[in-house]
Amino acid sequence: MTSNIAESLNDVTKNARELPIVELLEYMRNLLERWTNEKLLKAKSTFTYLGFKFNKELDDNRTLSYKLRVRASKDYIHTVLDGVMHYIVCLENKRCSCGQFQLEELPCPHVLAALRYRDESFEQYRSPYYTRDNLLRTYEIQVNPLPDESKWNVPQHITEEVVNPPSGGKR
Repeated sequence: MTSNIAESLNDVTKNARELPIVELLEYMRNLLERWTNEKLLKAKSTFTYLGFKFNKELDDNRTLSYKLRVRASKDYIHTVLDGVMHYIVCLENKRCSCGQFQLEELPCPHVLAALRYRDESFEQYRSPYYTRDNLLRTYEIQVNPLPDESKWNVPQHITEEVVNPPSGGKR
């Protein structure tokens, strides 16, 4: 997952890498500002309990869950059958043997099947971070522009410091 994020960021910034440092920082600030505004607009245009992306994922998981069969083992432990595969769901510990539930903190199809079997709602089994309200709070933080470089108050010992580019050799 980290590799994909790094690759995506590298791809978006590849043309800016040759810019002088101040211009590179401004480029990155503009990029962050644009992404934040896009996410905020998307969150504002969502009128579901969860953010758009998470609501869609939950709906997709719910659709998949209808194909599954459930056997209750004990109060909060269930075996969920998907053809020849079976998964163990522990609602009390918020765990599923598929691992998706613990990783994403959003009910996977197996958990949703177990919840439907128990006639329970998913709300207490999802991360609060996915709610529309929390998404709005996340993206309402303003990304402030830098003032013109001529207005910066840089201490003299910093302006006198010489920073050489990397040598390019292997260490």
